[in-house]
Amino acid sequence: MKRRIAVAAGATSVGAVLLLSGCGGTGTKGGTTGDIKLTAADAVIKASEKTGKADTFKADLTVTDSAKGGSVHATGQFRLRPTLQFNATLDNVSKGGQGLSGLSGQAIFTGETLYAKVPQQFSQFVGGKPWVKIGVAQAQQQSGMDLRGVIDQIQQVDPAEQTKMFTASKDVRKVGGESVDGVQTTHYQGTVTVKEALQQLTAEQRADAQKWLSRAANSNQKMNFDLWVDSSNLPRKMVTKGSTPGGDGGTVTVLYRDYGKSFKVSPPPSDQVGDFSLQGLFGKHN
Repeated sequence: MKRRIAVAAGATSVGAVLLLSGCGGTGTKGGTTGDIKLTAADAVIKASEKTGKADTFKADLTVTDSAKGGSVHATGQFRLRPTLQFNATLDNVSKGGQGLSGLSGQAIFTGETLYAKVPQQFSQFVGGKPWVKIGVAQAQQQSGMDLRGVIDQIQQVDPAEQTKMFTASKDVRKVGGESVDGVQTTHYQGTVTVKEALQQLTAEQRADAQKWLSRAANSNQKMNFDLWVDSSNLPRKMVTKGSTPGGDGGTVTVLYRDYGKSFKVSPPPSDQVGDFSLQGLFGKHN
């Protein structure tokens, strides 16, 4: 029984990393693109179009749960096209104001394979290796784990998809000029319902988004958003806040940088990697 509990804790750690995996109306005030003056709504549309051409970026993600006092902080480097690759680190998880150090970790995804850093206390379950390798198809066959679905959710960090959902806002407005990470930006603010936001996506994007917004896919629940856009029409910061009728709520803050910069995602050295298998994890027990 203790072994089962230990393995469950290890799986939770990997799952937490995966979550990083961890989305137009008219505005009265506008921004500028070069010498062209734009309404706030047009500026958000322009940002969505420009960001859709950026295949690589770095993201700094913070998620807070106001009801339970929990938070997650993670950073990652992503390549969305032609195939998804990322190197992400979950470095801070807390619940009720208390840090949960056992859930920190690192994940690398490339070639349809996920490499997850294994906490030292659980490495015995993967042959004493510091990393575990999990193939998307292999995970489904061995355990029924929908790793593909989780990986698809990770792509929700895509700034193009997020700004595209914001274009449904009917009250977006310019707040003013602000500096984000030393970069001068224009700050926009607005609201949008979950239903309206999803309608801005393609059928494929909407299907993926509904996996993590399944209970609110047809909801008129409002999301408040703030968007900071630089002079190149690229989002530098996004803050999205939502709440439920029961009073629960949360905030997602993402900082973006290094758009379009090339980088290489490499798997860990082969001698440091153990394979994922139910037998290796659970072993034989009475």
